[in-house]
Amino acid sequence: MSDIFKNPPLVHPPKNEKSHPFSWSYAVLSVILSAEKGGGAAHRLSNSQCIRKIERMTTTLLVLAATMGNRYGGLKHPESIGPGGETVLDYSIYDAIQAGFNRVIFVISRYFEEEFKESISSKYEKFIDIDYVYQDVDSVSEELRNPKRTHLWGSAQAVLMGERLIDRPFGVINAVNFYQRHSFELLYARLQQLDASASRHALIGYRLGNVVPESGGANRGICEVDERGTLLSVTDRPGVERISGHPMYLNELNKWVQLDEEAMVSMNMWGFSPTIFSHIRHDFDNFINQSGQDLKAFFTIPDFINGMIADGRGEVEIHETPAVWMGVVSPDDKIQTILRINEMIRKGIYPPRLFAP
Repeated sequence: MSDIFKNPPLVHPPKNEKSHPFSWSYAVLSVILSAEKGGGAAHRLSNSQCIRKIERMTTTLLVLAATMGNRYGGLKHPESIGPGGETVLDYSIYDAIQAGFNRVIFVISRYFEEEFKESISSKYEKFIDIDYVYQDVDSVSEELRNPKRTHLWGSAQAVLMGERLIDRPFGVINAVNFYQRHSFELLYARLQQLDASASRHALIGYRLGNVVPESGGANRGICEVDERGTLLSVTDRPGVERISGHPMYLNELNKWVQLDEEAMVSMNMWGFSPTIFSHIRHDFDNFINQSGQDLKAFFTIPDFINGMIADGRGEVEIHETPAVWMGVVSPDDKIQTILRINEMIRKGIYPPRLFAP
């Protein structure tokens, strides 16, 4: 096999490409396969052959978006941060496409399905393949859950919802985090190297100093990492904020504890092999049996990952991104985010309008 398949390049569609996301790749893939065989035009594949090959190369991004609304209030429309009314999710999908992802699966709730499709995901349809899966409280049978429960079961169960549509390594992000282009490129590149049959996964890690809000606090997953860059655990710290210039959080004794600026942080940007699903399913069944009646219990990705690592069922490699977090936690954060986006538009990183018709 040639080096081009051992180390696949980041190939991007032309900026003005508006046809089916696979169409731009026919000629590129044909040339690659021609080089693989050591021949010229006579060895190029037909479009139908290319389609079959490209389908095997599909790279999926699973977007956790079910918490963007609820059964009572419907969809909570995200705030606009771009000059054309773009949202954090718009920039994430745009960055993912530019990095090489060609399929997105949204995990949403049926209670705001139509509104989500009409106001949010419809704008992406010309640029990337889209599928939907659903996370709702009633995905667990009534006899196993508290009838008063209204909160979703947690982020790890949201990932599990994608099982029937995914059979190769895939990425996971939250719908509300601004991850930035370089992070998506790291994630895409790592997914091309993951073995679909192995229990080895990836996390795109951020330095804590790069992800503390300008004002106010935010929950952050502080990572313990060994000398090989392998994740040992993730600990959620609530309300991390800057106090006298240092990242700190209030512990259970109501005391401020200082954190290391250089600590690695999970922002829930994961690369998983599909082997992850059997482990999540097993652990979620145990979670429901033990905590299905507990209204305050949640089955989160950090909790699941910690259990998987402790039991020796899988490993997670951390790949550091230099990206600096942008968000809308507070008015100050939103102002800074808008200013930085405008600067990136000026530099040509983003167009003035994303997904223009």
